Amino acid sequence: MARANKRVGLAIADSVLGPWRRADEPILPTRPGRFDSFLTSNPAPCVREDGSVLLIYKARHYEGNLHGGMTIGVAYADHYEGLYRVLSDEPVFPPESFHIEDPFIWQTNEGYHLIAKDMEGHLCGEKYGGIFAESPDGLKWSLHGQPQGYSRTVRWDDGTVQTLGNLERPFLLFQNGKPTHLFAAVSDGSDGFKDASDTWNMVIPLKQ
Repeated sequence: MARANKRVGLAIADSVLGPWRRADEPILPTRPGRFDSFLTSNPAPCVREDGSVLLIYKARHYEGNLHGGMTIGVAYADHYEGLYRVLSDEPVFPPESFHIEDPFIWQTNEGYHLIAKDMEGHLCGEKYGGIFAESPDGLKWSLHGQPQGYSRTVRWDDGTVQTLGNLERPFLLFQNGKPTHLFAAVSDGSDGFKDASDTWNMVIPLKQ
């Protein structure tokens, strides 16, 4: 029941310390009979120079009384406070071949880039690794020529190498217009979070 009631919402404050003002209604409700009929979640906003927002989000649809696979939708608003409208009745990627979640999107001179968690590894070559995709307009997306955006295998400062059980919810830190660090939620297990003994937020510096 909790999963079926997941929706994308909005809270606003003048400071991260609050106080926060929470919207009474979701900004992306579910839509009966569409790819996002079961839930909407994991929003990835890109606030553009004119104040408008291109929003990528995760969705699932109803299959009987249960949910189908994960898909990615795209929505738009003239201002971050809304009104948000879904731009396509179809998900961004074909659900039969793309099983992904946790998108992160940013704008470039050529259009838009996206990284997301590859649930099966069929796209980037590594289960729970990250895909790298691009789009000229935020609507039509394709995998980058080098589709792997990131790996669960990391090299620590002491030179040791470790493959983490999970590396998800990727976010990039931009400084002077360039991405400098990857933030992610990680675990030390071998099978996602199922056998993890520890979890933490990780910051990975990017090579220039």
